[in-house]
Amino acid sequence: MKFVRNLRHVWFIALLIVTGAGLGAGQNPGSQTAAPELTWSVAAVGDAIMNRQVRCFENDAAFVGLVEPIRAADAAVVNLEQNHFRMWEFQGYPAAENGGNYELAPPEAADDLKWMGFDLYNHANNHTTDYGVEGMVETWKVLDSLKLVYAGSGMNAGQAAQAKYFETANGRFALIGMATSFTPMSRAGESRPDMKGRPGVNALRTSRRTELAPAQMAALRRLVEEARGRVPESENEPLRFGGATFYPGPENRQVSTLNERDEDRILRSIRSAAKQADHVIVHTHSHDMAGPTEDSPAPPHLREFVHKCIDAGADVFTVSGPHRLRGIEIYNGKPIFYSLGNFFMQNETIEPMPDDMYERFGLGYDALAADFYDARSRPDPVTGLPTAYYPARADIWESVVAVPHFQGDRVVEIKLYPVDMGFRMPRPRQGTPRLAGPEMSRRIIERIAQMSEQYGVAIAFEDGIGVWREGGR
Repeated sequence: MKFVRNLRHVWFIALLIVTGAGLGAGQNPGSQTAAPELTWSVAAVGDAIMNRQVRCFENDAAFVGLVEPIRAADAAVVNLEQNHFRMWEFQGYPAAENGGNYELAPPEAADDLKWMGFDLYNHANNHTTDYGVEGMVETWKVLDSLKLVYAGSGMNAGQAAQAKYFETANGRFALIGMATSFTPMSRAGESRPDMKGRPGVNALRTSRRTELAPAQMAALRRLVEEARGRVPESENEPLRFGGATFYPGPENRQVSTLNERDEDRILRSIRSAAKQADHVIVHTHSHDMAGPTEDSPAPPHLREFVHKCIDAGADVFTVSGPHRLRGIEIYNGKPIFYSLGNFFMQNETIEPMPDDMYERFGLGYDALAADFYDARSRPDPVTGLPTAYYPARADIWESVVAVPHFQGDRVVEIKLYPVDMGFRMPRPRQGTPRLAGPEMSRRIIERIAQMSEQYGVAIAFEDGIGVWREGGR
């Protein structure tokens, strides 16, 4: 009987080897077969300032030309730069601080963003609390009712920094939302054992100081002396003048430093999300600029931080806020979009507006929305350009839908679909994105290609869109 049992044992082992159920050649006991690399994609856009419904354009070929690549991606991300609620239902008030305008949209506008295919929403920006914490919470209720995934705001700093997850058949996506541009009152606060935190946005604070070259610093010292101001004894000490502080430096420049506590909180969230999800997207709303022109590079402090985020586990980093395009960088196989500009710019059909906005332009209580927007767009008597920033610049109304495609953990292709938002179109039709025509498409792609050259990224114009491929294929 012992011989029979041993024989059966030998045949069982032989069967395992033949069928491959046993240990393969060269395979260590306890090892696991590596999962196949996922092929996946993301559609990313910039700011959505949207207060009108757009489903009526479902038969508009130029509009659908942008919707199709958004829906085709495994996930799509947008910066939600507005509140969503009905004013007659709202129990709060317009805040004393705002992000430059009081951005408000009805709930059905968020529903249309979902209809277009957007899955992930950054909710950290300078408009998150235009209507206070109450407006922020009401917006959460609308987004929750639509089962949308949003990140970047919360009841305290920890919640605001928390990754939010979107489940797909092609992997689990994590979104971390944040902002370096925000109103002071909107910054979420940390909780303590003896004090609850403050609701608001996941803020990355930035300290800035102005440095002057030796010649300019000496000239400023003389000016302060002549004005009978206080001049420090040492030339190496900072000097205050006109309410500002100037520091001695090697050249005339502004030096920006990120808050270490905020930076640590965000990087910890990214490292956690990288273990909890297949794909990690980080979006920041940042007005930060390194120069005054549209081809200015990303400021050094922002670029350094973005690299840290990718080292911590981010797969895609997107930026909105400058309201115009910036270049694209590929860092360690991951795409960085330093600004995707605007996507919706329906900035002159928001009604109603708080009295603060009318007062800014000397308008009385009998003025209505059209009077306010007319006053804001009135040409400057010297330049002849509209007083407001947005109506005066064509590049504000041009952007892209960026769709990076991945093989495993590295980007292998990026497609850029040019966007036309209708510069100088009539107010009721301006601000809705459509696929740009041939001439504008080439201009947009050539501009972003030029801005991306500084990062070693070569973008070609092919069949009406911009294309980057790994290895220049």
